[in-house]
Amino acid sequence: MRFAVGIALVLAVMALLMACGTDTAPTVVQQKSALPTLGQDVMTADDGMDLPIHSWVAQDETRAVVIAAHGMNDYAGSFDQPARAWTLSGITTYAIDQRGFGRAGRRGLWYGADRMANDLLTLARLARQRHSGVLVFLLGESMGGAVAVLAAARAEPNLLAGLVLAAPAIWGKGARAELLYSAAMALSTVVPAFTVPPLSVENPSTDDPVVLKRLREDPLIIHRTRLDTLAGIVALMRNAREGAGAVAVPTLVLLGDLDRHVPRDGVAALLERLPQPGAAPGTTLALYDHGRHLLMRSLNGGRVTADIAAWMLSPGQHLPSAADARAKACPQLLLAPNRACAADRIAASAERKAQ
Repeated sequence: MRFAVGIALVLAVMALLMACGTDTAPTVVQQKSALPTLGQDVMTADDGMDLPIHSWVAQDETRAVVIAAHGMNDYAGSFDQPARAWTLSGITTYAIDQRGFGRAGRRGLWYGADRMANDLLTLARLARQRHSGVLVFLLGESMGGAVAVLAAARAEPNLLAGLVLAAPAIWGKGARAELLYSAAMALSTVVPAFTVPPLSVENPSTDDPVVLKRLREDPLIIHRTRLDTLAGIVALMRNAREGAGAVAVPTLVLLGDLDRHVPRDGVAALLERLPQPGAAPGTTLALYDHGRHLLMRSLNGGRVTADIAAWMLSPGQHLPSAADARAKACPQLLLAPNRACAADRIAASAERKAQ
């Protein structure tokens, strides 16, 4: 998922659109009313749409349930690597193909953030019915993080035990961000069906060649995004930032130093609105050295997967990787990940002495 959008790109896209015709294809498909149900590999939503579900069931007794929301242009299968690891810790994961992605609905169309957030809550309720008495956590990666924020903000009391946001895609603040937001909205009304490829950024989303190969070759991955869908995602990111103040559950926010795909000032604005550290329910920030956008699907992603499991199963304890302690010791890394951190030097020195 790539959000490093520049003014030059917006102008270039506008120039391209001058030569294109308009296309007003609908981005919302109305469905009938239905009773939500959860089958083995599909969830029927309350509007009758069937949404594919990927599930990974705990090897022994289920101690916690994760409802997972994938990133832009991805699908539920993206959680296979971390979810398999969580089964060993007694965690059952249900991941959903969000509308317009994977095999859910009409591929590439935007169904609306409200509808997507409601789908996550529906799945959480159904999972809680299936696993009575087990804590249910909401987890969102990248774009899915923004959807998860909206869902958590409107969840009824006692539905969710916590919220995990892995590299959440949250819109930034300031004049430049507002200009880009306005440009995205305007362009989406001119030629909504015009598609654009992912943008190149300084660091790839992962350093795992196997994952990179999958992102290139998996037929369920979308490689060109409609402008109206892109505008919908931008609006989602902005609305998640503004609505985060209504989140009332413990929250874990994860971000890597090498992540250039999400606006870091947007994550900072999100943290200002989420429950504050030290007060119930509280928010924990974890900053990972050499961490990339796809934190759980990089070569050192095992530490992130383990941190998430520990946070869910042992609330109130420090993360095994100490990424939370690193964030407290060096808060400047949130907005300036290239700055020096004394905690990193201490950790490196301790590692050398141990060798």
